[in-house]
Amino acid sequence: MGFSGNYLNKFDEAGRLSLPSKMREELRASFGNDTLMAYTFGGIVRVYPKSVYDMNMKNMHEAAKKDVNTYKLFRKISSSAFAVEINSSGRMNIPAQIRQSADLKEECYVIGAYDVIELWNKEKWEKESASFDLDLENNADVLAGFMHMLVSE
Repeated sequence: MGFSGNYLNKFDEAGRLSLPSKMREELRASFGNDTLMAYTFGGIVRVYPKSVYDMNMKNMHEAAKKDVNTYKLFRKISSSAFAVEINSSGRMNIPAQIRQSADLKEECYVIGAYDVIELWNKEKWEKESASFDLDLENNADVLAGFMHMLVSE
């Protein structure tokens, strides 16, 4: 399993968004059509295979039982989740409240982030992407275990 790539896709007149075929194939092969969508902080919408979402929420729920602030976060994330059905054409309906919360307009970026698919406002992703700088000196600790992916020998 692993979602990757970034694609600029347009919403149709009914508010549906087509998933890129590679992501759709990976999702169906590994999880069927059992998918959830949740608005997360920072204006990003995440599309999860249901099993991944359930595992994350179960872990968060256990932590939320012990801390009131964690429970508030758990409740916010849980209440923003919607079941998503991917139709035979590979389109999924994005609820209006999610599109509004994430400022998703006529088009958005569909980003593969390994175990989740992210939906980003077009301008926000382009700004994020342009500002991303792999400054190896400043990020040496974080990147140390991944250098083989960044440089060729």
